[in-house]
Amino acid sequence: MRKVSLDAGLSESGVKHIIYGSSVSPRMSTLERIASVLGVSVAEIVGEQSFSAAEPMPLLRVPVIGKVQAGVWQDALEVPFAERYAISIPNVGDYPGLPRYGLKVVGDSMNRVFPEGTIVIVINFYDLARPPRHGEYVVAERRSPGSDCFEATVKAVQIRDDGRIFLWPKSTDPNFQAPIEVDNGGWEDGDGWGVPDVIIKGLVVAVYQVPTIATF
Repeated sequence: MRKVSLDAGLSESGVKHIIYGSSVSPRMSTLERIASVLGVSVAEIVGEQSFSAAEPMPLLRVPVIGKVQAGVWQDALEVPFAERYAISIPNVGDYPGLPRYGLKVVGDSMNRVFPEGTIVIVINFYDLARPPRHGEYVVAERRSPGSDCFEATVKAVQIRDDGRIFLWPKSTDPNFQAPIEVDNGGWEDGDGWGVPDVIIKGLVVAVYQVPTIATF
């Protein structure tokens, strides 16, 4: 190692760091000098992978079609087409071929997990062809008994040993601490899972977040 460093006109410790891969970002001119002394290519010193173009991760375009907001009654989950937009997320290969959509989280009912402004990526349980499982985050709709309006929100699923199902908020807001109990009523109208007044509609399979300003 000493002879290499002398022939290359470099310090012995510097050459060691480069040869053993502990140098974070050596200069190309330094690498070329060492490679010339050793009679090898620069790529052989640092590894071919470091100099090959990184394989781009495939992206998936997901339409953001509406919002979820606990405590707010609305007449439609989806917003008008003119207000919709699409985002690109990494396509990691989960749930291939199943349609998915995005919903923007509004409010603080799940701010421990999904801060306001988070976009949750959802696949309907109808398309998954299975019921929700314990610990999953889901999109649920609670229908108003006196109108056609409903409340759409994200909740965490708890399935107790006796089979009872609860949907829990994960919030710092004292107004969002109580769970919603869901009867084990099976599939509802081929569209969701639950009973007429509460439907567990979709599974949160991914999350898209835009960085926000820190608060103190």
